[in-house]
Amino acid sequence: MAYLRHRLRGIGPYFIAGLSIIFVWQAVVELLHPSSAILPTPAATAETLWTLTKSGELITDIYASLSRVLSAWLLAAIIAIPLGLLQGTNRRFERVFEPVVELFRPISPLAWIPLAILWFGIGESGKIFVIFIATFFPILLNTVSGVKSIDPVMIRAGRILGCDTSLKLFIKVILPAAMPTILVGLRIAFGTGWAAIIAAELVAARDGLGFLISNGMEILRSDMVLAGMVVIGVLGVLIDSVFRVIGKKVNWGAQ
Repeated sequence: MAYLRHRLRGIGPYFIAGLSIIFVWQAVVELLHPSSAILPTPAATAETLWTLTKSGELITDIYASLSRVLSAWLLAAIIAIPLGLLQGTNRRFERVFEPVVELFRPISPLAWIPLAILWFGIGESGKIFVIFIATFFPILLNTVSGVKSIDPVMIRAGRILGCDTSLKLFIKVILPAAMPTILVGLRIAFGTGWAAIIAAELVAARDGLGFLISNGMEILRSDMVLAGMVVIGVLGVLIDSVFRVIGKKVNWGAQ
């Protein structure tokens, strides 16, 4: 019972927020009486969601978007974490690499779409590239921050307790101490990648939640647009919850 109450306390705020949004949404429809092509009712949007789910189209779109974000996020992690660890521990490398990062970091993933089409065509690679840009920098910067925020006392203690080589010190002290911040970076990066899915799937997509939204816009089906937005929001919350649980369960700094 205690576990159930704890779960309900966690879900409660989201449930209340969802009801509040639906209430305000319905109130706006009742007060302004907009065309259904501009703003459909919550009930009409829910009906569209159910129709898309029954037809299997929504499941296909969810799978396509999740697979693209996951692929780009994993690729970004594989590249950004080692670079971040190197930048955080090697001052010479940092002096060379940091200006490059700061030049590219402010450029929006949207700005890379034309180059993604030119370089990779209209296949999956272009979409994954755009999401990769969105996910790379949060992982890199949090990895650097995690390394640089390690207490120097821990470094000295590691050396005293037997970490007599740089590799041993890195594996036993630096990496475990930096891991909580790296996990935060991974969590933020997945969120930014998930938010960038709309931009990525503008690159001649044939499926995906971004495609669902852009297709709904083209055929003046705002119920499809809102249905896609609802799914992106709900899945984003669920994915973020998974990262929160992992962050609480895994205490790397204690290893």
